[in-house]
Parts: sequence; structure tokens; C-alpha cells
Amino acid sequence: MIQLHPVPHADLDAGWAIAQPWLAQACARPGCDLDLSDLRTLVDAERALLVLIMDGDRPVAAGVTQTRETESGARSCCILAVGGTGARAWRDTLREIEAGAARLGCARVEFVGRAGWAALLPDYSVDAYFVKHLGV
Repeated sequence: MIQLHPVPHADLDAGWAIAQPWLAQACARPGCDLDLSDLRTLVDAERALLVLIMDGDRPVAAGVTQTRETESGARSCCILAVGGTGARAWRDTLREIEAGAARLGCARVEFVGRAGWAALLPDYSVDAYFVKHLGV
């Protein structure tokens, strides 16, 4: 069963060592305007959260998320980067991210992605990046 595991700040070095190869791949994809150094700086400063995607007790992917205030004052959860293996199995973790974002008072979840993902994510609108309004 795929689950999200937010990495506590105290365990950041160990979590980063696991996540770094996947995040490097994610940062190399078209549309990602961040690099590993940017992500690490944000996570170190606790302005973003490192999350491991686990299949049982085995990490299969990693991502970095950030909660932001929009111009209108609403909160948004931004997925800054995500990468790993077995993407078809863990793409349903978006529901967990959405639930966590809603608990934090976020009105939407957004991320940069390929246009082809629209077929896999019909409840997201594509406007420079994928956005789903959560109804908060």
C-alpha cells in the first residue's frame, strides 16, 4: 500500500539522501524551474516539506511540497517536485496530498506537469500548471 511519509526536520539528512536521486530527475524535467539546491534550501529553512512516498516500508518516490498564500489571501499547496519509480502505483497519493492540503486550509493543489497528464487527472484544470480547487 502506497503512503506518504513527511520527513521530520530532525531526520532531514537521512531523508534527503534517499530522495535526492528522484528529486534530481524531477528537477531535470521540462517545466521545473528549481534545482536540488533550491529545494534543499527551502526544506532546510522549513519553507517546504520533504515527503517520501512509501510502498510498505520501502521508499519508491519523493516530493517536495510548499504551502503558499495566493494574491487573494487563499492558501495553496504547491507540489514543487516529485520523482521516483512505479508512478502509476503512486499517482493516487494525490488524494492524500489533497486531504493534507485541505486540513491546512488550502483552497487548491497545484503543480507543473505535462499536458498529457490531463487525461489521467480529469478533475484538475490545466493553466500553466495543474490546479484542483478543494472547496475549502
